[in-house]
Amino acid sequence: MSPRIELRSVDKYFGALHVIKDVNLTVEETEFIVFLGQSGCGKTTTLRAIAGLETIDSGEILLAGQPVQDRRPEERDIAFVFQSFALYPHMTVYENMAFPLRAVGRPRAEVDATVRRVAKVLQTTHLLRRRPSALSGGDLQRVAIGRALVRNPKAMLMDEPIGSLDAKLREEMRAELKRLHVEQGSTTIYVTHDQIEAMSLADRIVVMHGGVLQQVGTPAEVYADPVNLFVAQFVG
Repeated sequence: MSPRIELRSVDKYFGALHVIKDVNLTVEETEFIVFLGQSGCGKTTTLRAIAGLETIDSGEILLAGQPVQDRRPEERDIAFVFQSFALYPHMTVYENMAFPLRAVGRPRAEVDATVRRVAKVLQTTHLLRRRPSALSGGDLQRVAIGRALVRNPKAMLMDEPIGSLDAKLREEMRAELKRLHVEQGSTTIYVTHDQIEAMSLADRIVVMHGGVLQQVGTPAEVYADPVNLFVAQFVG
């Protein structure tokens, strides 16, 4: 069951710098939300706070109605896909994808079945014996996403996962990510600074600037009815 994710009056400081300012947001079950904004606007910090990779200074983060801001990342059952592929270079694709399951002591047969099922969905079955150094950028990203999916997480958080790929590959991966989201039915939050990516992927877009949520709405709403000049210029 994919959870609803709620942020209530969330604030985060790095020293004197106020990076997340009183953020309130509800992400519904199985929704695909895209955080859109310039570098340094607070979108990645917000994503990391939901995952438990950053602590917050005030406010609440709720998963399925339960406050989780004081729980460790592994207690939140959230998968995080980083911009850098972050794969183990000495392991094969199979071993990289199996690692999260082996780390929690799942039976060998279950690990094997899960890895092969996810590899089939991601069309990476033919790559399972290769090492990351032998893969293209698109395949590396597929494996990184696969490693997150094998856990069957409650929610998927993605931090510019296809930002380092070339334009054609980004287009293909956008379609792939949307298809995966529909198949898996997980609550997904995706961070990008790319307006086209946001418009093509999101059920709703969250536009951020200076640590503040500027507007939350469907791609059509944000594009056709911006709430302020910043949103109009950034999205238009």
